[in-house]
Amino acid sequence: MFDNVRHMLAIGVILAFGTSIGARAVGQMHEGAVGDAAAPDESSGEAGDPVERGYDSAQGRRLYTTHCSACHGANGEGRPGTFPPLKGSGVVTKDDAEKHIRVVLDGLQGAKAGGVLYASPMPPFAGILTDLEIAAIIDYERRSWGNHGKLVTAAQVAAERLRSR
Repeated sequence: MFDNVRHMLAIGVILAFGTSIGARAVGQMHEGAVGDAAAPDESSGEAGDPVERGYDSAQGRRLYTTHCSACHGANGEGRPGTFPPLKGSGVVTKDDAEKHIRVVLDGLQGAKAGGVLYASPMPPFAGILTDLEIAAIIDYERRSWGNHGKLVTAAQVAAERLRSR
């Protein structure tokens, strides 16, 4: 019975995720997901840009609640055997955030965390969130629930986005 409930929860999350994409075709990028080289964007680092304003925990919490908490929980503890915890995660607390960024951008399935195999898929967010939004979520995860990971910038997310193509 518990497995059925978990599967229904996973299906509900996937359906909710799908409706947030709206009428966009699969693989179509969210407008502004990758900065335009002709115009300053959130990853340009120019004075006054969001990158220069620093960590915004309220924005990170809002985005995390919308896109991540259904699986990883409001407290970052995940769902045992179904969705891995972010609280105390080596990926989240490691100084080098490359893997953390890639997981959020590209999604993941079948990874081990703490010796437990998590088969439930994590969807990719590269097509629906901007570099700044992904950085805000990652920073929230790296500074919440007792985590003390190094913060990331939208420019780092943009660089990883280009590498993962």
